[in-house]
Amino acid sequence: MNDHRDHILGWMNELWNKWRGHLHANYVKDKPIQQSLRIIPRGVGEKRMGMAKLKEMVQADPSLPSIEIVEKCCGPQTRSHVFGFGDGVKAKDLKGGTSSKVELLSALRSTREDNKCLNEENKSLNEENKSLNEENKSLNDRLSTLEDEMKEIMKMKELFAAQQSHVQPATSPVSTE
Repeated sequence: MNDHRDHILGWMNELWNKWRGHLHANYVKDKPIQQSLRIIPRGVGEKRMGMAKLKEMVQADPSLPSIEIVEKCCGPQTRSHVFGFGDGVKAKDLKGGTSSKVELLSALRSTREDNKCLNEENKSLNEENKSLNEENKSLNDRLSTLEDEMKEIMKMKELFAAQQSHVQPATSPVSTE
């Protein structure tokens, strides 16, 4: 299923890029920017007429609120739909659910209690971490001391071995035979 979706999305991406390239080649390339901006692709003229109508309304009465301008242009708004999001999105979809105040306050209280418990646990873990870090530092210091002592012992051992190699072993007159 994902392969099919990826194939379709790839195909759509390719079509999108070709369309953009076509628009660029036909309306922008090899033309000065002023001329490119004056060229209106097919189907856009109607939208420009709507923009001209909006400009006329605003110039005629600049004190009109935005919602009145929208209603004059697009028709009356219904309470159940959100302007600018299409016909499918309604205000209640944007708000979430229709929870009561009691439910919301209960959820808020629960969340606050959870946060308080988590903060206390976090504080406890931070203290434990601090204690473990101090213990770790102490152990590292002890290890460093032991390593230094071990180096001294190894030096003494080497010195003792060097002294023993210079001294000839004494032969005993007693035979073990």
